[in-house]
Amino acid sequence: MSATVAKRYARALFEVAQEMKSIDLIEQELKVLVEALNTNADLEQILSHPQISVENKKQMMDALLGEAATVQTKNFIHLLIQRHRESQLGEIVEAYIELANQARGYADAVVTTAKALTEDELNKLAAGFGNMLKKTLRVQSVVDPSILGGVVVRIGDRLYDGSIAGKLQRFQQNLKQAQVR
Repeated sequence: MSATVAKRYARALFEVAQEMKSIDLIEQELKVLVEALNTNADLEQILSHPQISVENKKQMMDALLGEAATVQTKNFIHLLIQRHRESQLGEIVEAYIELANQARGYADAVVTTAKALTEDELNKLAAGFGNMLKKTLRVQSVVDPSILGGVVVRIGDRLYDGSIAGKLQRFQQNLKQAQVR
Protein backbone atom coordinates (compact mmCIF):
# COMPACT_ATOMS: atom_id res chain seq x y z
CA MET A 1 0.00 0.00 0.00
CA SER A 2 1.28 3.40 -0.79
CA ALA A 3 1.71 6.07 1.82
CA THR A 4 -1.15 7.96 0.15
CA VAL A 5 -3.57 5.08 0.76
CA ALA A 6 -2.38 4.75 4.37
CA LYS A 7 -3.02 8.47 4.86
CA ARG A 8 -6.54 8.13 3.43
CA TYR A 9 -7.41 5.36 5.89
CA ALA A 10 -5.82 7.33 8.72
CA ARG A 11 -7.73 10.50 7.78
CA ALA A 12 -11.04 8.61 7.68
CA LEU A 13 -10.44 7.14 11.13
CA PHE A 14 -9.21 10.50 12.45
CA GLU A 15 -12.35 12.27 11.27
CA VAL A 16 -14.53 9.68 13.03
CA ALA A 17 -12.40 9.98 16.18
CA GLN A 18 -12.65 13.76 16.05
CA GLU A 19 -16.45 13.61 15.78
CA MET A 20 -16.62 11.20 18.71
CA LYS A 21 -14.09 13.29 20.70
CA SER A 22 -11.96 10.19 21.19
CA ILE A 23 -8.75 11.04 19.31
CA ASP A 24 -6.48 10.18 22.25
CA LEU A 25 -8.34 7.00 23.18
CA ILE A 26 -8.29 5.59 19.66
CA GLU A 27 -4.62 6.53 19.30
CA GLN A 28 -3.82 4.61 22.48
CA GLU A 29 -5.81 1.56 21.35
CA LEU A 30 -4.03 1.55 17.99
CA LYS A 31 -0.62 1.86 19.64
CA VAL A 32 -1.36 -1.09 21.93
CA LEU A 33 -2.54 -3.16 18.97
CA VAL A 34 0.52 -2.38 16.84
CA GLU A 35 2.81 -3.12 19.81
CA ALA A 36 1.10 -6.50 20.30
CA LEU A 37 1.57 -7.33 16.62
CA ASN A 38 5.19 -6.16 16.62
CA THR A 39 6.11 -8.23 19.67
CA ASN A 40 4.29 -11.39 18.56
CA ALA A 41 5.46 -12.65 15.16
CA ASP A 42 2.99 -15.57 15.27
CA LEU A 43 0.08 -13.21 15.69
CA GLU A 44 1.23 -11.08 12.79
CA GLN A 45 1.66 -14.20 10.61
CA ILE A 46 -1.84 -15.41 11.45
CA LEU A 47 -3.30 -12.02 10.66
CA SER A 48 -1.63 -11.88 7.26
CA HIS A 49 -2.17 -15.55 6.35
CA PRO A 50 -4.31 -15.80 3.20
CA GLN A 51 -5.94 -19.12 4.16
CA ILE A 52 -7.40 -17.82 7.42
CA SER A 53 -10.88 -16.47 6.81
CA VAL A 54 -11.80 -12.84 7.24
CA GLU A 55 -14.30 -13.80 9.96
CA ASN A 56 -11.66 -15.72 11.93
CA LYS A 57 -9.27 -12.77 11.67
CA LYS A 58 -11.98 -10.40 12.91
CA GLN A 59 -12.73 -12.69 15.86
CA MET A 60 -9.04 -12.91 16.71
CA MET A 61 -8.66 -9.12 16.63
CA ASP A 62 -11.81 -8.67 18.74
CA ALA A 63 -10.35 -11.05 21.32
CA LEU A 64 -7.03 -9.19 21.24
CA LEU A 65 -8.68 -5.77 21.58
CA GLY A 66 -11.01 -6.96 24.33
CA GLU A 67 -14.25 -5.47 25.55
CA ALA A 68 -12.66 -2.17 26.55
CA ALA A 69 -11.83 -1.14 22.96
CA THR A 70 -14.03 1.42 21.29
CA VAL A 71 -16.52 0.39 18.63
CA GLN A 72 -14.74 2.77 16.23
CA THR A 73 -11.41 0.99 16.62
CA LYS A 74 -12.98 -2.45 16.23
CA ASN A 75 -14.95 -1.38 13.15
CA PHE A 76 -11.85 0.16 11.64
CA ILE A 77 -9.81 -3.01 12.16
CA HIS A 78 -12.69 -5.04 10.65
CA LEU A 79 -12.67 -2.76 7.61
CA LEU A 80 -8.92 -3.24 7.15
CA ILE A 81 -9.33 -7.01 7.38
CA GLN A 82 -12.23 -7.02 4.90
CA ARG A 83 -10.18 -4.99 2.43
CA HIS A 84 -7.05 -7.10 3.03
CA ARG A 85 -5.14 -4.09 4.36
CA GLU A 86 -4.36 -5.50 7.81
CA SER A 87 -0.66 -5.82 6.99
CA GLN A 88 -0.51 -2.04 6.59
CA LEU A 89 -1.80 -1.25 10.06
CA GLY A 90 1.57 0.13 11.22
CA GLU A 91 1.72 2.68 8.38
CA ILE A 92 -1.88 3.72 8.96
CA VAL A 93 -1.31 4.16 12.69
CA GLU A 94 1.76 6.33 12.04
CA ALA A 95 -0.30 8.52 9.71
CA TYR A 96 -3.13 8.68 12.29
CA ILE A 97 -0.72 9.75 15.05
CA GLU A 98 0.69 12.43 12.77
CA LEU A 99 -2.83 13.81 12.13
CA ALA A 100 -3.67 13.66 15.84
CA ASN A 101 -0.44 15.46 16.74
CA GLN A 102 -1.14 18.19 14.18
CA ALA A 103 -4.62 18.70 15.60
CA ARG A 104 -3.28 18.95 19.16
CA GLY A 105 -0.24 21.04 18.22
CA TYR A 106 2.07 18.21 19.32
CA ALA A 107 5.15 16.70 17.78
CA ASP A 108 6.87 13.51 18.83
CA ALA A 109 10.61 13.77 19.38
CA VAL A 110 13.21 11.09 19.93
CA VAL A 111 16.17 12.47 21.88
CA THR A 112 19.32 10.35 21.73
CA THR A 113 22.18 10.99 24.13
CA ALA A 114 25.29 9.09 25.22
CA LYS A 115 24.12 9.14 28.86
CA ALA A 116 20.62 9.32 30.32
CA LEU A 117 19.23 12.83 30.76
CA THR A 118 17.40 13.96 33.85
CA GLU A 119 13.72 14.83 33.61
CA ASP A 120 14.62 18.51 33.96
CA GLU A 121 17.15 18.34 31.11
CA LEU A 122 14.61 16.60 28.87
CA ASN A 123 11.99 19.22 29.70
CA LYS A 124 14.39 22.07 28.87
CA LEU A 125 15.34 20.41 25.58
CA ALA A 126 11.67 19.83 24.73
CA ALA A 127 10.82 23.44 25.58
CA GLY A 128 13.63 24.80 23.40
CA PHE A 129 12.75 22.72 20.36
CA GLY A 130 9.04 23.19 21.03
CA ASN A 131 9.42 26.99 20.96
CA MET A 132 11.41 26.77 17.75
CA LEU A 133 8.71 24.62 16.07
CA LYS A 134 5.77 26.30 17.86
CA LYS A 135 4.55 22.89 19.07
CA THR A 136 4.43 20.97 22.30
CA LEU A 137 6.92 18.11 22.15
CA ARG A 138 6.32 14.63 23.52
CA VAL A 139 9.83 13.35 24.12
CA GLN A 140 11.11 9.80 24.08
CA SER A 141 14.62 9.46 25.46
CA VAL A 142 17.10 6.95 24.01
CA VAL A 143 20.60 6.26 25.33
CA ASP A 144 23.21 5.38 22.69
CA PRO A 145 26.84 5.52 23.87
CA SER A 146 28.08 5.34 20.25
CA ILE A 147 27.26 9.04 19.72
CA LEU A 148 30.04 9.79 22.26
CA GLY A 149 28.43 12.98 23.58
CA GLY A 150 26.05 15.76 22.66
CA VAL A 151 22.50 15.13 21.53
CA VAL A 152 20.61 13.94 18.46
CA VAL A 153 16.97 15.00 18.15
CA ARG A 154 14.59 13.50 15.58
CA ILE A 155 11.25 15.25 15.16
CA GLY A 156 9.21 13.71 12.39
CA ASP A 157 11.46 13.63 9.33
CA ARG A 158 13.83 16.27 10.70
CA LEU A 159 17.12 15.35 12.31
CA TYR A 160 19.13 17.74 14.48
CA ASP A 161 22.53 16.15 15.03
CA GLY A 162 24.58 17.83 17.73
CA SER A 163 26.46 14.67 18.66
CA ILE A 164 30.23 14.45 18.86
CA ALA A 165 30.14 11.45 16.50
CA GLY A 166 28.12 13.51 14.00
CA LYS A 167 30.51 16.44 14.26
CA LEU A 168 33.50 14.14 13.74
CA GLN A 169 31.82 12.59 10.70
CA ARG A 170 31.11 16.04 9.18
CA PHE A 171 34.69 17.10 9.91
CA GLN A 172 35.97 13.95 8.18
CA GLN A 173 33.79 14.67 5.12
CA ASN A 174 35.10 18.24 4.97
CA LEU A 175 38.67 16.94 5.06
CA LYS A 176 37.96 14.49 2.23
CA GLN A 177 36.41 17.26 0.13
CA ALA A 178 39.40 19.52 0.79
CA GLN A 179 41.81 16.75 -0.35
CA VAL A 180 39.90 16.29 -3.63
CA ARG A 181 40.37 19.93 -4.58
